[in-house]
Amino acid sequence: MSGQDRIGRRTPVRDVQSLLDIEPIVVHADLDLIAAARRAIEQPATRVLAVVDDDARLIGVIPVQRIVEELVARASPEDLMAEITDLASAVRFGREIGAQVCRDLMSEPVAVQDEATVAAAFHELKAHHNSGLPIID
Repeated sequence: MSGQDRIGRRTPVRDVQSLLDIEPIVVHADLDLIAAARRAIEQPATRVLAVVDDDARLIGVIPVQRIVEELVARASPEDLMAEITDLASAVRFGREIGAQVCRDLMSEPVAVQDEATVAAAFHELKAHHNSGLPIID
């Protein structure tokens, strides 16, 4: 095991988070996607939006890229239709082209506790194919 592997297995996410200049973006499930995109533009280092309900509980996440894809699909659907190669991608395209609010695009809530190790956070990123995670304290 290399020195970096050992550090990742011991280092809490909160220690790394304090070194990064990435602020979370928390959005309500019923927020319009254009408003969510504007929030993401204000914080370009943030790659995933945390979606919460009326009680501020995490109920889902949305990668910023999915919001961009949705807005492109609205403006120019033919550009994304080339990516439809099977029934599953056709169903996803049909669902997303009609998305209006964050709830429509969110996926299952994935997050890590701030005391989790960096290695555990990377495992969650990889397992869920995300480029970022909400960190919960």
